[in-house]
Amino acid sequence: MLPLPEQFNENEWFIILTIVCGFILILSLPKRYPLVISILLILFTVTIAIIMDHLIATPPLDLYDLNDLEKYEVTDIITYLMYSPYALLCVYLFDKFDPKGIYITAYVILWSLFALGFEWLAVFFNVFKFSGWTFLNSFAFYLLATSIYILFFRFIMDSLKSKKVKEV
Repeated sequence: MLPLPEQFNENEWFIILTIVCGFILILSLPKRYPLVISILLILFTVTIAIIMDHLIATPPLDLYDLNDLEKYEVTDIITYLMYSPYALLCVYLFDKFDPKGIYITAYVILWSLFALGFEWLAVFFNVFKFSGWTFLNSFAFYLLATSIYILFFRFIMDSLKSKKVKEV
């Protein structure tokens, strides 16, 4: 069983508040696509976070630590949900505004900068402790991740449209 945090402090509060506020924001928006799309995007976002974390935050690279302990704790698992509502907002607004051409690139850059700012707050609140990882690495990752989220969203929307599934 995973250990509980040694202390319930700013990093746990940051994680809980960002998840709760993010999902309240998402739930307050008008529906644009079926619930199954949101569930798939949440699972996809969590999967990307877990893969990334296991690739670069564990030995041999060990470029950052999560939360209070160097080993996994319960809060680390919850941390994987932290980016989900904001990834949902990213694709929601992408779907709403439907940027074309160079505006897609600008959109990805803006969302990557947003994610970088969000990560800076997470570092400030001791969610992440870098030991070799940099914000420049993060920006490059967010450019890739945002592009992948949008491509995944388009893929599942196109798949749904071809199946003529009704919105819920």
